[in-house]
Amino acid sequence: MLKVSLVFLLLTVLVTAEEKPTRVDPSIASQNLVKKVEPTVPPLAKAMGLGGTVSAEIVIDSQGKVSSVKLISGHPMLAPAFIDAVKKWEYKPFLANGQAVTVSTTVEWIVGTAKHSTVEEKALQDYYPAFESCYKLAKESKSVEAEKKCNEAVVLADQLPQNRVIERSSARTFLGHALFQQHRFAAALPLYEKAVEIRKNYENSGSDADFASENANLARAYAALGQFDKADDFYSNAVTIFEAAIASLPDMKENYVARLKQVLLEYSKLKADRGQQDEATKLQGRAAELK
Repeated sequence: MLKVSLVFLLLTVLVTAEEKPTRVDPSIASQNLVKKVEPTVPPLAKAMGLGGTVSAEIVIDSQGKVSSVKLISGHPMLAPAFIDAVKKWEYKPFLANGQAVTVSTTVEWIVGTAKHSTVEEKALQDYYPAFESCYKLAKESKSVEAEKKCNEAVVLADQLPQNRVIERSSARTFLGHALFQQHRFAAALPLYEKAVEIRKNYENSGSDADFASENANLARAYAALGQFDKADDFYSNAVTIFEAAIASLPDMKENYVARLKQVLLEYSKLKADRGQQDEATKLQGRAAELK
């Protein structure tokens, strides 16, 4: 009986370890990179003079293969090319106590652009490190530290070249997250509103999963402030855009479906809290059907 218990405990530990990859600093991870496929700038993006930094969070399995890629930021016309290339990268296995382990890290692709003003060039150098710190702190729920770094990212984003729509939107989104985590909902609301406003007329926004998330962020803020009709509208928008994103980018389906499911469940709770139980049940059913 003791032997069986020990085996069960060992399996539990192994499963838990597999579910939670070890975080590796990008500078360390790059030392293990043995095969790097360079992404190609799409012809239309090149013709438009688009550039900037595309960042992604990746998981590298115990064999050194990239098992998942999650976009953090970057122009939507550049991101698919980067994602496709990164999926083909290979690393020497990462070791912990002599055993190969699954790890996660951040990778980026810097695409050169036409000449910019001195202020723009300085902002281009400073924005991405500031945003990465902002993003990391917000994800770790270190909201006070995140607020300071995300404020810095917003200031820098507004100094970037005019075409850096994603950066200006994302910086405000994560500053909103930092304030929301502190229950400062009224302060977070205009940031989420501005993030949606900045991106809403952007190309392909109707099938952009990040734009769907920004609509959901705004819905949460409205709900927290008791503005339930507005929250309802933006949850509905988020669902519609996520569904379009899943159809337009099948390679990201697993990521998008998980995010859509969370939004459906939140939307269902809003409906239930408003006494609209039939609609709440339908939304729960839609979430349950997602795979």
